[in-house]
This record gives sequence, C-alpha cells and structure tokens, in this order.
Amino acid sequence: MRRAPFLVPALLVCVAIALFGPRPTALDRERPTARYAALAVGDARDTDDGSTSTLLLVDDVGVVRTTVRGTVQPGERLVVRGRLEPFDEPRNPGEPNMRALEGEDGIVGRLASAHIITRAGIDDDPHAWAARVRAAASTRIRAVIPEPEATILAGALWGERGSLPDDLHDAFQATGTVHVLVTAGLHLGIVAALIVFALGRIGAPRVAVCLAAFVLIVAYAWLTGAHLPALRATAMLGVALLARACGARASSWNALAVAALAIALIWPASVASASFAMSFSCVAAIVLFAEPFTEQLRHIPMPHRLREAIALTCATQLGTWPLTAAIFSTLAPYAVIANAIVVPLVAIVLPLGIATLALPALAPVTTLILLTIETIVRGIASWPGARSSLATPSVASIVAYDVLAVAAAVLLQHARIRLAAVTLATAFACVIVPLGVPERYGMTVTHLDVGQGDAAVIRTPTGRTIMIDAGGELEHGDATVSSAERAGARIVLGYLRRTGIQRIDLMILTHPHGDHLGACFPIIETMSVGLIFDSGQSYSGRAYRDCIASATAHHMPIVLARRGMRWSSGDGVTLEVLAPAMPFLADTGDDVNENSIVVMLRTKIFSELFMGDAGEASEARLLVSSIDLHADVVKVGHHGSRYASTPQFVAAVRPEIAVVSVGRHNTFGHPALETIEAWHRAGSHILRTDQCGAITLAGRASPTTMLPCTTAGRIRMSTAVSL
Repeated sequence: MRRAPFLVPALLVCVAIALFGPRPTALDRERPTARYAALAVGDARDTDDGSTSTLLLVDDVGVVRTTVRGTVQPGERLVVRGRLEPFDEPRNPGEPNMRALEGEDGIVGRLASAHIITRAGIDDDPHAWAARVRAAASTRIRAVIPEPEATILAGALWGERGSLPDDLHDAFQATGTVHVLVTAGLHLGIVAALIVFALGRIGAPRVAVCLAAFVLIVAYAWLTGAHLPALRATAMLGVALLARACGARASSWNALAVAALAIALIWPASVASASFAMSFSCVAAIVLFAEPFTEQLRHIPMPHRLREAIALTCATQLGTWPLTAAIFSTLAPYAVIANAIVVPLVAIVLPLGIATLALPALAPVTTLILLTIETIVRGIASWPGARSSLATPSVASIVAYDVLAVAAAVLLQHARIRLAAVTLATAFACVIVPLGVPERYGMTVTHLDVGQGDAAVIRTPTGRTIMIDAGGELEHGDATVSSAERAGARIVLGYLRRTGIQRIDLMILTHPHGDHLGACFPIIETMSVGLIFDSGQSYSGRAYRDCIASATAHHMPIVLARRGMRWSSGDGVTLEVLAPAMPFLADTGDDVNENSIVVMLRTKIFSELFMGDAGEASEARLLVSSIDLHADVVKVGHHGSRYASTPQFVAAVRPEIAVVSVGRHNTFGHPALETIEAWHRAGSHILRTDQCGAITLAGRASPTTMLPCTTAGRIRMSTAVSL
C-alpha cells in the first residue's frame, strides 16, 4: 500500500471531532403555537391531501420543515401560524435519529399544524435563489417528460424524489441504486469528468481545466441545495482536482486524508454522521480495490473503459454495502449488477437531461433512457431474494468487516487471489451473521410508538414472534396509496427488519381500522405469516382490504377469533381470546371498536391483557362473563379514551403497569384525564408511548423505554420461566 503520511493524523482528527466536536444545530424544546414570519426556501412538493411540503426560513429560528394547506412558491414571504418543535430522537429501537439527519442539512426543526395567515408575494432573497431555479427547471422537465421518468431525472439532477411512487422507490432501494437519486459524489464526479473531458478536448491548460471544473461543481452543488453529501463530495473533488493540477495522483490516501481534514474543519458537525462514514468508506474502497479489480479483469476480453467501470462499481459496493445494511436493514444482493448497468446510464442521462432543459426536442431520447433505467430497476427488484432484509449489523461487525476488507486488498496487491477471496467472504459473513453472543430471547413484549395507533411485538423464549396490531394511522377517503400502509411500513416493518425478524407466527388484527393494521399488507408482502386472527367485521378501509386480499393471495390462514379460542407458542406462552363473543355488540355508537379482539397473554409468571380499541360496552360484557381479568400489565383500551376503562373494569384488572399507546398532539384528546386517574387510583404505573417512545417489558428489571419517563414499575417476566 502506498505511503500516506497524512492519513493517520487525518483519522485522529476526525475521531476526535466525532467524539468531542459540535453536533448539528436543532431546536432545544417545543415552542407553543404562535405566528411566525418566514421565507419559503425549499422545493414545494404537493401531498396527497392538497397540502404543500416545503422548507421555511423562520426569522430568528432557522430553516424548518413544514406542510401547509394550499400552494407555496419558493421565495414567497409568508406569515404562518403553527407549533415549532424539534425533530425526534429515536422513538423505537434502532430507528434513525431524525434530529441528527435533518441537522446535517441545516434544518433545525419542524413547524407542525401550520397554516398560512398572510402572503406578501415573491421576495428576491438569495436564500431562495437555488430553490427558484430548481422550481423553474422542474416545470420545464415535467412539461416534456412524463411521470415517473420526470421525477427520476429530477432526482438524478438535483436530488428531488418526493413524487416518486412508493413501489418504484422501494425498487431503487432493493437494488442498491437509490443513491442515483441523491446528489452526491456520483453526480458531481460525472459533472467534473465531463467538464475535464470537454475542456481537455479543446486544448485548455491543465490548471485552467481543473480550476474551471472546481468552480462549476461548486455552482452545481449550490444549485442542488448545498446538502452535506454534495458539499463533502465537492471538497473531495476539489482535493482531487488540486492533485491533478499539480500533476499528482488524484485517487490516493493522501487526497482522501486532506479531503477528510477539510470537511472535518469546515463542517465538524457532519463527522459523526452515517453519510460521512459512507462517503469515505466508498472512496477508501475505490483506492483499495479499483486497480486490483481492473487488473484481475484483464483476463476477460472487454473494452478497457468497461473493465474500469465494472471494477469501480464492485469497489464502491464493497465500501458502502455494510453501512447501507445498517441504515436500511436491507441486503440488496443484486446491487453490483444493478449499479453496473444503471450508473453508466445515469452518466449518459445527466448531461442529456441538462441539455433537454435548453432543447426540449431531446425529450424523447431522454425519456427513453429514463424508461430503460426504470425498467431495469423494477426488473432486478423482482428477482428472487431481491428484497431480502437482515438484522442491523453491530458496530463490531462493521469494524471486523473493514479490517478484513483491508487485509483482502493487501492480499490482492500481492496476487494472493484465493486467500483474498476467502478473506472477503469472511468479511461478508461478519455482517450477515452479526458478531457477539447468540441472542437468548427470553420473553419480551415491545409496545412500539406508532403515533395514534397500536402495535405490539412479542418474542417468546424460543424466538417465536406474535404481533398484536400493526400500527398505521386513520385513513381518510380512498386514496390511491394508503397513508396507513406507508406509516405502518416505515415504523413497524422497519422495526421488524432491524431486529432480524423474518416470520410472524401469529398476527392478531384486533379490528379493521387503519391505525391498527397499517403494516399488515407490507408485512405479508415481505415475510411469512403463520396465522392471522381477524375480528371478522365488515369494513371498507383500504388498509384492511389490502391486508385480507394479500393474505388470501399468499394462502395465509385467517381465523375469525371468538371468545374461548386459545393459541400456544409451544414454549410456555399462551394467548386466550376473551372477546368478541357472538352475537356482535350492536348499537353501541362505535361497534367496530367495541367488537375488537381482546386477548390475554399468559406465561407461568406473567400476564398481559390487550384491549384493542374495546370500550365500555365490551368491558361490561367481559365483567359479566366470569372471566378472570386480573393481569400484571394491561394495554389500555382505545388509546385511553374517556369511553373506556370504567372503574369496575379497572378494579377487576388491577395491573401493576398500564400501557397507553397514543399519539402526541392527537386531535381526540387521548388519553382522557379521568382514564389516567382511574388507573392511578388502582395503583398502576402509567407508561405512555407519546411520553416514553417504545415500551419494552423484559426480564426482571423495570420496563425499558426509548425516552426518559417518570413512572415505571417492576414486573417479573419470563427469563425465570421454567419451560
């Protein structure tokens, strides 16, 4: 490996800044609803309900993300009323830290429940210039190129992908090509290479070529929004161009070290980010593997440029896939093939797309290439195993991978091909089979924070999985894409993937509302489900229709749950259905909720009662049924509604802990004060997902929560169960 005197000092500086340096700026606390003067500085994207999602520069606050009713144009001056709040810290196990991710782009928080009070017209403020240029370009593109090809081009040119259909975005992610829709090193590198090539062809001096290329990529990075990935790529390309201007080797450890130092000193808050690690892992892998791979491919007859492109693609994937797996919990097994085909097409479509802005007559050719990219991505995403998921790799796994990858690169340089291949295979195994002590599941019950909804995941001592409800949100109207399914897939399916769960042994859908089964359809489409308990009520919601139709198409058994049914995991965990009983409750004012499935989970020393959205009528029927309702824990019915948890029912259950699954700032007034007081009077500790995030009951210790909570109880659970 070539000498790199700057590498070790650069690494030490970056580690020090990551550990002790500043963090991205963010709102420190929620602020009450008020009026704010603001300037629209972001791209305006229409949402399904007729609102506009955009960025606002709020006076004396900073840039915030918001959604407002009606249309908003970049550069428009507004007075808006809303509630300023910081982005979330992780609220469920393994979730990305949105506060840190948004902070990387200089976004300090969100303006929630926003609506426009007054408009003051378009302002020629420099903060909005880039957004206005992008808006004009977007209009021109969409006038001559159809969707979704127009959005793919906008994503390739400046990172816009808000209008991309969910299934197509998933296909890009499954094939490991979603990075082509994020303006970063690939795009800036293509632009720089085109500039250097064009100016070189006309005989411009090398120094002038490098200077012109640097100026133009800085302008391009500004135009795309000056996000940190683009700024980091600009810094790295700047160092590479400087090296080229001086006659030195651009792709080297020293160039990488100088770029890292520059970024660490200019944007220190970015050093601890995952995207920083991904950027430099990618370039480091190129330095390590691009030349050895190219050398090995010399034995295969092919054009030299194609050989280099394949080697570069393979090297890039070696550097980025473990971090991609850690962030998205996806394997993307065909990423090398997909990138080898798609990236060259992107290199063609970028300049062609820019030319189309000036010459609309080129639109048919541009559209054809974009359609080819879409077809390839969708096709590869449909291959067997393309959407495989895996448990989030540990830091130890990724470190082991990196060490072994460097060792493999050294072996390649010494022509130890077979040993290098074995070393790389071992490195891959470290990520796919995470390092550490094999997990002993014990008994865990995790109430996920799904907002104003319900979802609980139960792991039994031998690793079987039970899910009671699947999150989501209430649906309004009959939209083409279910908002409940989007929310459920993001939170619930994301959690299952991160924890390595591949199969649900029993899924209980307490009732057919979207806030309780939003993730049902995405889960069934992604993994196997052994058995589904359904209440059997008629309901027209899209999420419920999709769930049942998908389960039927996949031949997954659906059982109508009725009082007296029992299900056993075979390792000491049983579930007994307590409701509904026939005939269904009728004329209650809320029949769908009142006929929710109610189940009692029991082990030898622990019990939990799950109430779904059952309320007073269902509770009254349970009380006269002579069923023993006492439980150690209760999942409070109907999100703590005032129409549930009657004094008689609370006295019969007498739990140590009452869990309330409820959304922050919900419009229903949940949980009701009288409901909380009723459980307090019964001696129960109250744990609420709006205050605590996800709540996990496991082992003998107090319940664990994602966020600090002032109340907690002790509960003895299944680590001591004799099975």
